Amino acid sequence: MAVARCEDYNPERVGKALDEMLELLGGLEKFVGRGKKVFVKPNLLLAAKPEEAVTTHTAVLIAVIRRLQDLGATVSFGDLPGGFHAGGTRKVHAATDMPRVAQETGAELVSLEKHSFRKLEIPGAKKLTHIHIPKHLDEVDVIVNVCKLKTHMQTLMTGAIKNMFGLTATTDRVAAHRNARYRDFAEAVADIYSAMPPALSIMDAVVGMEGTGPSQGRPIALKFIAGSADAVALDAFAAAALGFSPGEIAVTECAGRRGMGAHKLKEIDILGEQLEKVRRKAKKPSSAAFLLMPMLASPFTELTKVRPRIEQEKCVKCRKCAEVCPAGAISFDEKAGRINNDKCILCFCCHELCIYSAVALDKPPLVKLIEMVRK
Repeated sequence: MAVARCEDYNPERVGKALDEMLELLGGLEKFVGRGKKVFVKPNLLLAAKPEEAVTTHTAVLIAVIRRLQDLGATVSFGDLPGGFHAGGTRKVHAATDMPRVAQETGAELVSLEKHSFRKLEIPGAKKLTHIHIPKHLDEVDVIVNVCKLKTHMQTLMTGAIKNMFGLTATTDRVAAHRNARYRDFAEAVADIYSAMPPALSIMDAVVGMEGTGPSQGRPIALKFIAGSADAVALDAFAAAALGFSPGEIAVTECAGRRGMGAHKLKEIDILGEQLEKVRRKAKKPSSAAFLLMPMLASPFTELTKVRPRIEQEKCVKCRKCAEVCPAGAISFDEKAGRINNDKCILCFCCHELCIYSAVALDKPPLVKLIEMVRK
């Protein structure tokens, strides 16, 4: 894998850093060839502005697309945003400035939900025997994964591996989230990645996210762009750059142990900027206390459980949270929305995908104390 320093999203600096990183890897052509049909997969989680660090920044996406086009590639790009539905994706595209990316590059911005899906079997799966992917992917030769580095309430970190989760149908996401335990969900994410590994993963870590990611955390300057054909190695490096200890990110460890890539730093050849130059002590998600200490996640203790709660004064009753809840734990009446704690599996999808910040997190005193100590 290769890492290049990038101070900000100035297009010239982004392009220079991207070129430096790709040169260290042996050149973009090594991974995609010439004249191919390439699909670029950014992280377009929800309708957030590029500077909010929720989605892949437009400057990085434009730079990647242009370099693919320099190789004669026909490029399309897109994502299936969280809780995608008719009309919803257009709002995400507008907020994240994707139409400008299409206009400036000439690449095709694809609304993947408008394509039919096909079933894809997953050999050797641990949790998901199959998924459903957009048929548009059958029309391309290569997938290039352009992910965003962020913390995440359910997986602690989201990067290259987790970004491929966004190419699955709603039913598959619900099935994955029903694996509520930390490592079980990690295995489901690894299943999805194993079914369609990209030819190359490029990570936007110029500005990442810390705290209650992947949507309501705080931007943190990380100042690097990294890439690898091995998404597992890329995520292992990224986890260390955020200050996580080896083995804490279950998705990376599960994928590594299943032979999808190198998950131990000592096994990874890091070219360019070294880890000690980019490492930060990012604030971990509130969920880290019980995810990293399974004995505290027991159904018999409430000491570390962070629970979602709908803030009625902010809620506009769009019911998006109820739509995406895999446990069916959210209901609405004429007055308000409610979360049934007995059904809630603590996947935080409601918190993650509420663009109105109307789903708050109730933190027990022990969690608040741990957060204070970490500051």
